[in-house]
Amino acid sequence: MNDPVLAAVVRAATSATGASAGWIVAVRGDELEVVAVSGDVDPAIVGTRVSGASGTAGYVVGSGQPMALASGRDDPRLGEGVAAAAGRRPASVVSVPCEDDSAVAGALELIDKAGGGSFSFDDVELATLLAGIAAAALTSGADERRLVPAPEELSGGLRALAAADPSRYATTATLVASLLARD
Repeated sequence: MNDPVLAAVVRAATSATGASAGWIVAVRGDELEVVAVSGDVDPAIVGTRVSGASGTAGYVVGSGQPMALASGRDDPRLGEGVAAAAGRRPASVVSVPCEDDSAVAGALELIDKAGGGSFSFDDVELATLLAGIAAAALTSGADERRLVPAPEELSGGLRALAAADPSRYATTATLVASLLARD
């Protein structure tokens, strides 16, 4: 599921720049994880992880520098990383780091400018501004809170699982009970 703040950022970026699709990736060790998407891309890609060194987002995260590429460039990075995982080879891309004062936390990437054109300098500037907002959301600790559900959320999820798939619930309940019994 898209994080609501990050989804709003990438939605604003795709809309304002005329991109057909966009995503935000977060650094997870030596990988990049898609944490929000917008536009013409399957939302099921959220949660997908790719090598942190691949594609245009990998370059941007590694270098800390924005990147814009246009059609006609035979750059192999266009067909790697998140774009490849999404089944795309973009004709144009702008990718900017999501960084705070201390580190690059991820990247905001926009692909395929409307009308087949190239992204402009203004598009890069706007994406950079929005990436700063995304960086704050990525580094605020909200990510850890989402990874560890509150007890109420967990019990609600277990109730829903019991109703939808009793067999899977039985397996999950046995595992949870085993973990709770640990000293």
